[in-house]
Amino acid sequence: MGYPKDVQPVLLLGKGKIIFEKNVQIGYNPSPLLYSTYAHIEARWDTAEITFGDRVFINNNFSVIAERSCIKIGDNVLIGCNVQIFDSDFHSVNRQRKDAGTHQCKSVLIKDNVFIGNNVTILKGVTIGKNSVISAGSVVYDSFPDNVIIGGNPAVIRKQIINDAN
Repeated sequence: MGYPKDVQPVLLLGKGKIIFEKNVQIGYNPSPLLYSTYAHIEARWDTAEITFGDRVFINNNFSVIAERSCIKIGDNVLIGCNVQIFDSDFHSVNRQRKDAGTHQCKSVLIKDNVFIGNNVTILKGVTIGKNSVISAGSVVYDSFPDNVIIGGNPAVIRKQIINDAN
């Protein structure tokens, strides 16, 4: 276990667990939003857990909230500016149950060697396969396999990544 290297302000909140492996950096200088934003990392309830793997690099204005489940970010993950990751919608869409707290939370898994571009939102229940790339501005509602480039709103597979031996 380790502590992140925080280049920009970082706010850690909640009753749950926030775990950092070695070599995690939050914020980058010089990069947009360094002086006007912070990283918001919240494991809201006691069942929530957020884990950052080894060698995770996070650019400025990052927000991740695990309300009641788990968000796991694997090793060697690169995260761009303005990225948001959530395990929940935070309330029911049913007007009568909106404030009841019975909404569903689903874990998020970002596997090893993933690159997440700027301005990406990843929503509850998503798994991103290893060695994948999420294009800037994408909204990710569904899970994706290893070795793909995804993008759009909603995100779809744009290209398969072929790893040459050369």
